[in-house]
Amino acid sequence: MKKRIIAICFGLLSILFTMAQGKRALIVRISDYGNEREDPNMWANISGANDVDLLVPQFKKQGYKVTSLKDQQATKAAIVKGLEAISSASAKGDIVYLHFSMHGQPVEDMDGDEADGWDEALIPYDAKKQYEKGGYEGQNHLIDDELALYCDRIRKKIGPSGMLYVVLDACHSGSSSRGDDDHERGTKKAFSRSGKLYDVDRTRETNDYFKVATVKGQSPVMYLEACRSYQVNKEVRDPSTNVWYGSLSYYINQIMNTFSITTDTQWVKQVQERMATNPRLRKQNMVIESSK
Repeated sequence: MKKRIIAICFGLLSILFTMAQGKRALIVRISDYGNEREDPNMWANISGANDVDLLVPQFKKQGYKVTSLKDQQATKAAIVKGLEAISSASAKGDIVYLHFSMHGQPVEDMDGDEADGWDEALIPYDAKKQYEKGGYEGQNHLIDDELALYCDRIRKKIGPSGMLYVVLDACHSGSSSRGDDDHERGTKKAFSRSGKLYDVDRTRETNDYFKVATVKGQSPVMYLEACRSYQVNKEVRDPSTNVWYGSLSYYINQIMNTFSITTDTQWVKQVQERMATNPRLRKQNMVIESSK
């Protein structure tokens, strides 16, 4: 009898902890980069809006407090403000989910922390495609080093009992073509202050899983990236609606019909397996970076 009472109490405590656990999501999407005339010197318009239409209702249904930034709202300053806000609001034990559906671009590394000489950047609405000395010098690119600082801050706030997911439905190289058969996110043209050409050795990266370091007091973290750094992130089309979506966003939405986004990371494997079955994505490898 005593054992049954202990088990019941433990179960009630688990339920109370789950109920108290905060769930927060920041979802950033850009479809319209203001390139109505399809100028090749500007960022091509993509299907990021459709990703948000899929995901926001799903996260709200699962009890997440969702903040979304769309198109002109998704400037560098607004994204940083959103990251700061979600970090400030988060508490021990929370689950935090960050999602970026937008272009990506390789950026010349200036501090020597990248073995290949290139940082990776997300492209907010007000980030330009080309470097111009004395004009646009990359101040509105969201560099991976900068994003990592905010992620570390969130991990410290939510602690070891929390969980941070970071989803990058973008790519860091590829084609900005927007023909019916393409629908890709990213560009082959790197952002370089010195005029350095982006020439990736495609044999250098063969792993699709990387270990992320954890400092004492930080939460676990898992990064989901739509493709390897040199690959194109192709959008996928839903056959029933003929609507295009980001590949990661599309399959995350699918698995959320049967899986909850919790501290249990089994849902991630389901996304990876479904992406691997799509023939359109046969030259694209989903990458996972995890502290677990």
